[in-house]
Amino acid sequence: MRKITLSAIIAVLSLISAPILAQVTIAPTNLFIDGNTKFGTYMVINGSNQTQEIAIDFFFAYAHLDDNGIRSMVTEDPEAEAKYSIADEVKAFPKNFKLAPGQRQVVRLRISGGNELADGTYWSRIKTASSPETPPLEIQSNDAVTARVGITVEQVTGLFYKKGETTTGIAVDQINPSLSSDKKKLSVKTNFRRLGNSPFLGSITTSIINSNGEEVRRGFVSTSLYFDGTHLQDFEIEDLPQGTYTIQVTFESNRSDVSSRDLVQMETVTKSTSYTIQ
Repeated sequence: MRKITLSAIIAVLSLISAPILAQVTIAPTNLFIDGNTKFGTYMVINGSNQTQEIAIDFFFAYAHLDDNGIRSMVTEDPEAEAKYSIADEVKAFPKNFKLAPGQRQVVRLRISGGNELADGTYWSRIKTASSPETPPLEIQSNDAVTARVGITVEQVTGLFYKKGETTTGIAVDQINPSLSSDKKKLSVKTNFRRLGNSPFLGSITTSIINSNGEEVRRGFVSTSLYFDGTHLQDFEIEDLPQGTYTIQVTFESNRSDVSSRDLVQMETVTKSTSYTIQ
């Protein structure tokens, strides 16, 4: 099972200037295809001042949270891929094309198989690669020899294929708060199990509540949970007075970037524990 930490991905992206990253945009960033229709579309928009060459591919991957709450991207897991991947079943039309400045292209996706799959949610990543068009050699200037650096920007978005009856759920096994040695930071680790036949796409809210019932700290994240793991939320608490607090963690099927009709819904799950700051 190969894992790539998200911090490593961010470090690579930071080497690419913001204008380059903004050249081509994609919408939506999470695409859902129904098992009855097997069709979906997304938009590729060229916001740069150069013609862009676009190539589309698909691969299997998922986000993983380890026992310390560290998130990584798993790109090689043959067992999970054999069970949940739809990457080999999806086709893009067109798959390779050019976009002039300001032009946009609707990409149509079709699931070619999947009839034999059990009810549930399957997934793939969509890799949309863009690079400035290179002029043909015969029209390039002969006055000087120049070095050209070709930059390819790969944007990875989500594709989910929902077949039949889909269910998801979260069971919270334990909440483990721990105080840093300098007593300035409180780390809250929430061990959870993912239930049902579909990933959990939603939000996690972690709150610290004082003895008066007032929320004095809040952590919020929109996330996708594919399998069991540990959610980590850190809080700066050096200004909080000593006393006993309630730590409350809530999982709910709600995300601002995904329509509720696309999300596999579940009952909101809330679990609490107490912690004394001394």
